Amino acid sequence: MIQVKHLSYNFGRYWALKNISFELDKGDFLFLTGPSGAGKTTLLRILHGSLPVTRGHVQVAGFDLKKLPVRKHYLLRRRVSIVFQDFKILTRKTVWDNVALPLQVRGMSRMHIQKRVRAVLRSLRLDHKAECLGQELSGGEQQRVAVARAIVVNPRVLLADEPTGNLDKDLAWQLLEVFHQFHIHGTTIVFATHNEEIIASNPQSKVLKLYQGQIVEASWALEEKT
Repeated sequence: MIQVKHLSYNFGRYWALKNISFELDKGDFLFLTGPSGAGKTTLLRILHGSLPVTRGHVQVAGFDLKKLPVRKHYLLRRRVSIVFQDFKILTRKTVWDNVALPLQVRGMSRMHIQKRVRAVLRSLRLDHKAECLGQELSGGEQQRVAVARAIVVNPRVLLADEPTGNLDKDLAWQLLEVFHQFHIHGTTIVFATHNEEIIASNPQSKVLKLYQGQIVEASWALEEKT
């Protein structure tokens, strides 16, 4: 589902990623960890197509990202969702409108949209906030709206950049359970986090640790498949 081979990425003289290689199969759950500045966000943005593949090779959900034209990135986004660290919700739109938007873009029926949005908002304890504007929400609520918008389309790959960072402990565990439900149904998940307690509580998941743009630890063998 995800293949990364000899990926490097630089911002000018600064190398955010250095010769990264790993593979994930369909339904894998990966915790991506490491200190701030390790390259986690850069890697997630490349997997989402938000940054170009300039050195190395990356395939995600059947797409070769080095060869995929920008005009066709919408095809990738139909299969790959991301929860950004800075939320990126529409603050002048209601919670309902924020979550419904990706379904509306896909041309789904009103009945299907209502069913999906209602279920996702309920799972994240946001149903009572459906008619609130984004700008009226707390940081933790905005984070949950961003997660709801990402999962409502049932993506094949779900990327999350510190999704529990603005949540209290109870909500963080509840959110993790939502991710696990998608994982059970075959979604491949890359979950960036600093929370060692969350990682330790999920020993069945894979763990990849970055430091200064390089892989310094992995919980599974990283031999490349031919």
